[in-house]
Amino acid sequence: MTRRTAGERRTLGLWTAGWLLLFLVLGLLWVGDLPLMWPVLLVPVVWAAVALRPRRDG
Repeated sequence: MTRRTAGERRTLGLWTAGWLLLFLVLGLLWVGDLPLMWPVLLVPVVWAAVALRPRRDG
């Protein structure tokens, strides 16, 4: 397995956070109560924030 560059890791993290947000919104609209369960949507926001943090390649 090859190591990914910082840009590739950032892109993969943002891509994953985007899909997670989409699936959570669809699931909440289909099954849940959006005004009650909106804090669940903070998970992909935190995921994206972690993906965007500056990294050191060491």
